[in-house]
Amino acid sequence: MKKIALLLILMITGLISLTACGKSDAAAEAEDVTVWKFSHEESVGGIQDMYAMKFKELVEERSNGKIRVDVYPVGQLGDGVGAVELIRYNAVNFSINNPATVATIVPENQLLSLQFVFSDDMEVNRKVLNEGNAIKEINELYRAKDIIPLAWFQEGFQVITSNHPINEPDDMKGFKLRVMASPLLIASYAAYGANPTPVPYMETYSNLQLNMIDGQVNPVFAIEEMKFYEVQECLNFLNQEIFVGTFCVNPVFWDSLTEEQQEMVLDITKELDSYIFDIQNEYAEVRLEKIVENKPQITLKEYTEEERDAFKEKAVSGYDWYLNLVGEKGQSLLNMLEEDIKVEESKRSKS
Repeated sequence: MKKIALLLILMITGLISLTACGKSDAAAEAEDVTVWKFSHEESVGGIQDMYAMKFKELVEERSNGKIRVDVYPVGQLGDGVGAVELIRYNAVNFSINNPATVATIVPENQLLSLQFVFSDDMEVNRKVLNEGNAIKEINELYRAKDIIPLAWFQEGFQVITSNHPINEPDDMKGFKLRVMASPLLIASYAAYGANPTPVPYMETYSNLQLNMIDGQVNPVFAIEEMKFYEVQECLNFLNQEIFVGTFCVNPVFWDSLTEEQQEMVLDITKELDSYIFDIQNEYAEVRLEKIVENKPQITLKEYTEEERDAFKEKAVSGYDWYLNLVGEKGQSLLNMLEEDIKVEESKRSKS
């Protein structure tokens, strides 16, 4: 199977070179321009796309046009696990993925998809994802699988959409909830009594429209962007998990860069941290306003701490599932992450 997978990746690499970029690459070579390929998992205009396009802008500007970055949004070169393989085999040089799509090769990273593991304070989460000890450990696990994470960032809290308010776990019994094909996400939402159903991102709207699923979970910007709210009546702001993006580079490609090019990329990555944090905050607010404007009757369900506690009690089984999967390493990472969050929350309370 591994040989077949490798052959498919090599075929995809060839197709990318011959079709996706063929003529433009030839023109670039004629002009002595180096082309970097960058793929991500979201539609044009999404948070990942904003990150990629800003990276493109800054690289091309600072290289004085000697480097061109070609950006490929979701679906153009593949999605899910297939897109992860593209970065591993250097079919693309840079990519943005998320823990769920990398979980098959780095199962420990599902720590970042646990329910109620992160802080309600996004600034705390930002620090933890950039500087925490748990992330440093996870970075090494990625490196061992031929992926180098250059940055982690959040795209907002995951919001559950439905056709009736979800006030308590019992309201999710038998609820067909679209989730990514992550074993942990499936186990986590099943703990509430839901029937988690993996569906490709680009097919979610039609599945909701045809009542093949009852709801889905995504950040607000994606719900607005993909028009999921058009075929749903409620947005449930449980704040149970955040959606995390990982900006990665292929190690072979990275080692081929000059020291000056690597420094340029790292400097740009640092600048993008504050840029994408502001974009995420802006999108969360502006996109929600658009949803309400376009559908004034939609219900926005907020939760009391008591209501959230009922879900937190059920979420414990998701933690058990994770620890059973990855063992002592998982427990160590969970302890690190909880300590990272505790330290940052303490700092915030004193500032």
